[in-house]
Amino acid sequence: MRVVVVSWVMVVRQILKDGMLLAVCFASILAGVFFRFAIPGLETLLCSFFAVSSILQPYYRLFDLLLMILTPYMICFASAMVMLDEHEQQLTRYLSVTPLQTRGYLVSRLAIPAVTAGFISLGVLKLFHLTTWTVGQQVAMSVLCSLTAIIAGSVIFSLSRNKIEGMAMGKLSSLLLLGLPIPFLFHDNFQYLFSFLPSYWMARFALEGSPLFFLLSLILSLATIPYFYARVLRKII
Repeated sequence: MRVVVVSWVMVVRQILKDGMLLAVCFASILAGVFFRFAIPGLETLLCSFFAVSSILQPYYRLFDLLLMILTPYMICFASAMVMLDEHEQQLTRYLSVTPLQTRGYLVSRLAIPAVTAGFISLGVLKLFHLTTWTVGQQVAMSVLCSLTAIIAGSVIFSLSRNKIEGMAMGKLSSLLLLGLPIPFLFHDNFQYLFSFLPSYWMARFALEGSPLFFLLSLILSLATIPYFYARVLRKII
């Protein structure tokens, strides 16, 4: 375990040395400031201009969702970029045969960053939330967001040959979050076309609080991870 922690510290140091990756990790703070202070002000202006009671308020929960997922997603994106850099330098094969081994390498590069970011996302939500969340909902959402971030990081690393492609794949992997706005925008059966996405059930859970929706999102996430884990392993080995 000590070797894994040391390896994770190496990732943190590499991110701290890269200005772009460091900025990416703080994106959720900037987004939180904007959501918390600009969105309510904009809502007041729009409601006054159009003489209606609410325009953006029905989507406040969606803003909170985006805020929660942004921290793990961006941190795992940064970690995946570090992995791609190591892969370009042919360090991944070397690291996999050290006492760290392949599993320890992936834990330090994806699992620990995602779990750490999940805890950070709870603090970010506490500071910048627009709607009320129970403690149980916050913890459950933190787990789901961390799993989604692991999937995103695996997608970025396994499908990219270098950091340039990794940045492009980072944008493409955001399609994993396509399910988040669906329950807010569609209220008929059309929304179930997106039911294969864990993010869809994540949004349903955030809206309705049903444990069933949490379990569906959790099961879909856990079913997706092994596929991309295998792809990552093939690339490393």
